[in-house]
Parts: sequence; C-alpha cells; structure tokens
Amino acid sequence: MCASTASLPDVAVRRYLLLLGSNLATAARLREALTALATLGKVATLTPVTPTPARHDPTRHYFNALVRCDCTHDRDAFIAHLKQLEAELGRVRGAGGDVAIDIDLLATCVDGHWRADPHALAKHEFTQSPARELLQQSGITIQTIAGKGAGGGHS
Repeated sequence: MCASTASLPDVAVRRYLLLLGSNLATAARLREALTALATLGKVATLTPVTPTPARHDPTRHYFNALVRCDCTHDRDAFIAHLKQLEAELGRVRGAGGDVAIDIDLLATCVDGHWRADPHALAKHEFTQSPARELLQQSGITIQTIAGKGAGGGHS
C-alpha cells in the first residue's frame, strides 16, 4: 500500500515513487537531489543510498535510492520539473560516461496502490537492477497490469 495523501482544500496531492541514481564518485549528488526535490513537495527516502554496479559496465558503480514525493503537480508537470532539476544538478543527456543525476518516475499512488508509470514499464525498470532490489528492500510491490505486481512484498 502506498497510503493515500491528504489533499489540501481544492488541491489534489499526488504521491510519486522515484528512483534516483548517480555514477559520480560519491553519493553527494543524491543528497543534493533530495534537497532539490523538497522544493516540489514532501520527500521521504524509502531506502538508504545504495551503491550498485552499472548495468552495462560492472566496473562502474551508481549510487541509488528509492524516494517518495508528495506534491500537487500532475504527472506531466512533475516530469518537467524532474528534468529541470536534473539539468540544474548537472545532467547532460546523451553524453555517455558520467551521469550526474538520474531521476526516474517509477509509479504513482492510485487508490492506495503503487501503479507503474508507463515509461518505467517501457524501460523494463522493474525487472532490472537497481529498481528490482530497492523495491524488494523496501517491501514495495508495483501494480503493472490489472493488479499484477512487480517488485517487493507489500503494495
């Protein structure tokens, strides 16, 4: 369960599940990202910052964390804000090599359950490291298709 958020008068509060990652030398950029995300809404870290091997180059490592963000932005506006935060934190798309910060929207809380984001499904985020392991670590299950789950133990 992702538990409903309390709405403000005349304003819907949405709950989003995010995967943060950086392959810079330290976890400092993830801490900066958490601070920046707090400008959008209430942020809760659901897992500790965890070093994981890069998918395509096991000699490189990423620092990753699973984060919840409650805010009033709809999905499209929220994604636009995430891309802006990534750019402000040094993300250069398509540059290869260093990834200063990557903030992926994994799911949205709908009717008390985490519902997979279509873009995350298309990227197979839930079947790959590090999302799969972090979801298991946090006990979160994601509804992917008509109630079928992906991830850890609890929805």
